[in-house]
Amino acid sequence: MTTPSHIESALQAQLEFALEVQLSLLPERHCCLSGWDVAFSYEAAGFVSGDYVDLIPAGADAFYFALGDVSGKGLAASMLMSHLHAALRTLLPSQRTIEEVVTTASHTFCQSTLPAHFATLVLGKADRSGKVELVNAGHNPVLLVEGAQVEMIAAANLPLGMFCSTDFTSLKRSVSAESTLFLYSDGIIESIDGAGNEFAMDRLTEALLESRNALPSEMVETIRRTMIRYTAGAQPGDDRTMLALRFLPKGP
Repeated sequence: MTTPSHIESALQAQLEFALEVQLSLLPERHCCLSGWDVAFSYEAAGFVSGDYVDLIPAGADAFYFALGDVSGKGLAASMLMSHLHAALRTLLPSQRTIEEVVTTASHTFCQSTLPAHFATLVLGKADRSGKVELVNAGHNPVLLVEGAQVEMIAAANLPLGMFCSTDFTSLKRSVSAESTLFLYSDGIIESIDGAGNEFAMDRLTEALLESRNALPSEMVETIRRTMIRYTAGAQPGDDRTMLALRFLPKGP
């Protein structure tokens, strides 16, 4: 006879396995290309996360980077995140443009999920000259930290899976030496203090400017510690993911 304690133990074992699988999908921390220094932070609000972060080599002279957020929370969101991870990892080596990759991934996502499910995503490609191409599908603005300025590069497309026939467009930028691209999920700016006030974009921007001369690992850690102080160490209400990419080209 199955008892409540047996059911609880089985569910716990399944969650632990889901967490193990999800952590195995995280990228290597020492990816991907000389001339770029990269770091990320990944923190689930619950046992598993619906956030997605990835770094993928693209030959000898470039690499892909991605950060996304699947609608919903918990095990269902983590399963959809794994689906998105698999789709992009399958499509990116096909030599398609990132616009085509996101368009195809969105079509697949739309056909294989419920109508209420979608995902926001930033997919980018960076090369060793500092050229960057971005597709922002309904996600938070990418923040470009150059000198004492933080520029918001806003979304220009709908989220993935919202409509099955959506096409996606990219934008291209050349970033200067020692500039940093910063990507983040909603859980960063929507973290709240004891009075219910959000961390918000202005505090994130301030923290980025304070750490603008730091390497990505130091920048990410600075923002993580700033949020912990702001929220008084409370358990996050949403998944928190950050990705920082700093262009540090070698001299002649």
